[in-house]
Amino acid sequence: MRHTFGVLGPVLVRLGNGGYARLSGRQRAVLAMLAFHAGAVVPRDRLEAAVWDDPPPSAVANLQTYIAQLRRIPPVAERLLTVGSGYQLRAGADEVDLLAFREHVRRAQDEDDSIARAQWLERAIGLWRGRPAEDAPLAATMTATLNELEEQLAEARHCWAQARLALGLHVEVVTEMRAVVTEHPMRERAWELLIAALSQAGRRAEALAAYRQARAALVAELGIEPGPALRALHSAVLSGDIERPQPRRPICQLPAEIADFVGREDELDRIAALCATGEHAPAVVVLTGPPGVGKSTLAVTAAHRQRDAFPDGQLYLQLGGAIPRDPAALLAELLRALHAPSIPDSAEERATLYRSTVADRSMLIVLDDAADERQVIPLMPGTPRCAVLVTSRGPLPALPGACVVRLAVPSPDEAMALLERIAGRDRVRAEPAAAAEIVSSCGALPLAVRVAGARLATRPAWPLANLADRLTSARTLDELALGSQDVRTHFALSYEALAEDARRAFRMLGLSWLRCTAEWAVAALMDCPDQEAEQALETLTLAGLVATDDSGRYRVHDLLLAYARERAHADDHPARRAEALDRFTRECLRRLRDAAQDHPPAMIPPDSWTPTGPADGGWLHAERETLMTAIAMAEPPVAAGLGHHLAPFLAVSGFADEAVAVLNSLLTRAPGQAQLTGLLLADISLEQRRSAEARRIAQEIIADPGSPHIALYAMNALATCHLIDGDLDPARPLLDRAVAGFEALGDINGLVNALNNAAGVHVAAGEHRQAVATCRRGLAVATTRGLGDYAARLHRILGISLYTMGQVEEAIRHYEDNIAHSRELGWGPGVQITMRRLGEAYAALGRHDEAAAMLEHCRDLFTRTGDTYGQALTAYTLGDLRLAQNRVEEAREHFMRCHRLSGDARLRARALQRAQEGLADR
Repeated sequence: MRHTFGVLGPVLVRLGNGGYARLSGRQRAVLAMLAFHAGAVVPRDRLEAAVWDDPPPSAVANLQTYIAQLRRIPPVAERLLTVGSGYQLRAGADEVDLLAFREHVRRAQDEDDSIARAQWLERAIGLWRGRPAEDAPLAATMTATLNELEEQLAEARHCWAQARLALGLHVEVVTEMRAVVTEHPMRERAWELLIAALSQAGRRAEALAAYRQARAALVAELGIEPGPALRALHSAVLSGDIERPQPRRPICQLPAEIADFVGREDELDRIAALCATGEHAPAVVVLTGPPGVGKSTLAVTAAHRQRDAFPDGQLYLQLGGAIPRDPAALLAELLRALHAPSIPDSAEERATLYRSTVADRSMLIVLDDAADERQVIPLMPGTPRCAVLVTSRGPLPALPGACVVRLAVPSPDEAMALLERIAGRDRVRAEPAAAAEIVSSCGALPLAVRVAGARLATRPAWPLANLADRLTSARTLDELALGSQDVRTHFALSYEALAEDARRAFRMLGLSWLRCTAEWAVAALMDCPDQEAEQALETLTLAGLVATDDSGRYRVHDLLLAYARERAHADDHPARRAEALDRFTRECLRRLRDAAQDHPPAMIPPDSWTPTGPADGGWLHAERETLMTAIAMAEPPVAAGLGHHLAPFLAVSGFADEAVAVLNSLLTRAPGQAQLTGLLLADISLEQRRSAEARRIAQEIIADPGSPHIALYAMNALATCHLIDGDLDPARPLLDRAVAGFEALGDINGLVNALNNAAGVHVAAGEHRQAVATCRRGLAVATTRGLGDYAARLHRILGISLYTMGQVEEAIRHYEDNIAHSRELGWGPGVQITMRRLGEAYAALGRHDEAAAMLEHCRDLFTRTGDTYGQALTAYTLGDLRLAQNRVEEAREHFMRCHRLSGDARLRARALQRAQEGLADR
């Protein structure tokens, strides 16, 4: 086997020296499942279902262990990634034999020459070494997948036999198909190929005997007679007439291919595959996407590339889009193209005649720019050898049996290649920055790029920078017009056909510049119930002006947003626009306050408000961009409220830079809230261990706090700075004053925050009994859900002190409580920070494998979030673990990694010392 990963037989991993890795049964099962889906993320629960029929309670831990073990194998280590809650084997067709098999089959399907087709199929079949993953103990849920893989092999064998028959190589086909029918006597297609090969080789008696064997097997096993194709072949053998009928002269109505077409190879492959899937009914493929995305161009290109797959012809109809043509007139056009002797009067009779005329022909029907399902359904053929390729701005969800291919804008590289084709490669490459700006301003929308390229082509002396500057102006759409090609007019056709509710929803999207949103935001802008907004958005989706993503949210292309904003400013009174934006931003603040209850502002006095809904971390993640947009357009008081409530969530969710940018903007926009904004900036600086910046802010606020309450928060912040810097004595009186002041005010939020810091001082001073008492005092008052963040931190500090005092089992319980709280809150950093401590505790109990798996996972999480300090600490802990296991060289590597990553001088020195101690001990 030349591939790195093999699943077409026993599961194998090929090592660099030509040998194979030794794998346990479960490891083979895990690797097989990942290889079956190579390149895709396999969720953990799906992986468990593939490995165990009845997953044990320890399934997650076991799975992590198997993953960790697999990662110790060099070829696996760099390719097996953790992605979210799943895993991905990042490998291609040159590394996984299953992917290579499928690629060879695809290449065979693309070949017109029978010799080349047979060669590709022979290579594909030769990759099989037995049954798929035959030595992996996979669960019963995988039976269907394994059967499907074997069906793919069978189909490849059939196609190989067909190609060899076309070359007159009957003997090879007889040998291969005899082996197939012996193993699978119910495969009628294999019997057909065997009988055809025998008959074409002049072995008529053997062909008739093979038919009798096939019939006997089918009757005995299934109680049925052979199918029509096998019976027809039998009759042909009896009569001696096995020649295929001469093919009809094909019809081709396709427009010419676009000479400057580029990219879309994945979409073309998918369309070709879908058009070949019709078994009992015609394959129907719908290309959908926003105006100008290139649906028609792609459909014509795909149809040309598949002409050989549909030898009886290709029909093409322009359906009219926003100005739909009548199905009866379209049917008449089709019948004339098919040379029907007469055209009936009624649409129903025309449809019937059309279906009977194309019956049993292998034809591709391209229906371009369909308005809706009612227009398309009468144009559908009735037999499975035909395929239908439809383009529509909407997905046509009610079209029976349709497979939808949603077209997004092409990649920037593909858009750039299109610009080069139209405007000239040398010219575009001479001004790369301006060319990139043009593509960006066009949002990579093919129609817009095409118009921009055409404008450049008509003015060969015009620098690209001139057009780039024009496109970045507020009148971008004015620049994207040339003759009959006009992006604005293209958009207007769809907009003008809408009902007024949908038009208004579209205008509101442009007014607020919401690229990705949910119906509640549009409802607030329109001042209507959510259901009405949802109906309007669904109408926009069907018109192709809005697209839905996998999460159900609505997305709009930037050029469509620009057009929508134009319409809003043209059609809506300024006062109505202002009211809409005010409603929207206030609704954002109301929902944000509710959703962010689990992320209370860490260092500002809590405001007084009554929740109207539950906390919802998922909503915060989904609506982050919407809330950032709202802050930018809100009036100062509302903007400050939004920023103050959103910043803590951003800071703990990996978006600290966004939080800092928002808060810095508020210092200018809402100066009356400067102290509160500053406290939040100080809090983020402390989380990032930038104590000097936090100290400056805290001291400025203490000098002019605005209120005694705010002064207490500034003292708490300043004490934290001292704690981070290791200067404990000045921190103690500040925290004593803060704790007493918060207790007097009844501010539980501030009190728990201060107790957190006080416990941290005790830990840093080695006063672990006092730290335990302080943590328990804090946990006693941190009982509400809104204080869950603090409770999680207190559990972690409590675990650290108990671990240091030798109470490791109890420390583990508190670490696990911390992780449970953090996961419930969706606070990512809290999880990995404590996972490092938990791995350390496992190691102390001698549970080295669990410790290693935990720490390696922790390291991956820190790496993914870009937390170099967390990576450094984890590397240090891994070094200690490897030393305990007497794996000195690995330990030294971890300590040196800590030394390289850490910006903390003390930690760097400790890591270097430990690395040197490890070398001395060898």
